[in-house]
Amino acid sequence: MQQESRASVAVLTGGSGGIGRIIASRLLGAGYEVIVLGRRPPRPAAAGLRHIACDLTDPASVEAAVRDVSAFTSTVDVLIHCAGAISPCAVSELDAALLESQVAVNLTAPILLTSRLLPVMRTGGRIVFVNSLAAVFPLPGSSVYAATKAGLRNFALALAVEMKPRRITVSSVFPGAVNTGMLRNEMDHGGSVLNFVSAPADPQQIADLVMKAAARPGQEWFTPVCDGVFGRLCMMFPPLQRLFLPLLTYLGRRGMKRFRRTSS
Repeated sequence: MQQESRASVAVLTGGSGGIGRIIASRLLGAGYEVIVLGRRPPRPAAAGLRHIACDLTDPASVEAAVRDVSAFTSTVDVLIHCAGAISPCAVSELDAALLESQVAVNLTAPILLTSRLLPVMRTGGRIVFVNSLAAVFPLPGSSVYAATKAGLRNFALALAVEMKPRRITVSSVFPGAVNTGMLRNEMDHGGSVLNFVSAPADPQQIADLVMKAAARPGQEWFTPVCDGVFGRLCMMFPPLQRLFLPLLTYLGRRGMKRFRRTSS
């Protein structure tokens, strides 16, 4: 008797809006059963799309969600971390609750969720982190966000080495600014004009890049590529960022004005 082949299973955070919603749709189109972890269910509902309530700021909620995932499936093929949180603020004015929330969503939850799902990740599976160029080019006024993204990058790099014996590949995608509600909300609350040195990317483009990362051996994907190269150089030689900051600020202000004109 021939054994029925099972559908591949993808677990996704941040799938209720923005880039995550598009990724969920792409995964469904590729034949995956998709489990979205988040406080809000994804819309619209679709066959093969399952929501498990999870508050990423609460480790107990993450643990409970993992138990629900394990009860639903014995094997996870792809794990994509797309959820993110940013609260722009000068370091001297940091709010403790907003600090903790950013660290929880951007760093603690992805680490904990990955750790707890590894026992059910299949050999040869894929893990993808949707990171940010802020991991290699810190934005003034968004120090906590930049710190969490830099930490997430290093976690992914270390995880990739640990997962080699199981052939689980680990990839990270580093977009610059993306034209989503998250960017608009960030700018309404004092976000950096450096977001607009390059034109904000279309969320469909980033979703396509995430899907490419999920289908290929693990590596780091930066977009725009030139920004990624410059950012990594600045990590090696921090004075570079200080040297170019006046020019980048000027270009960012021009880009922000252009963005507001075209999107109004």
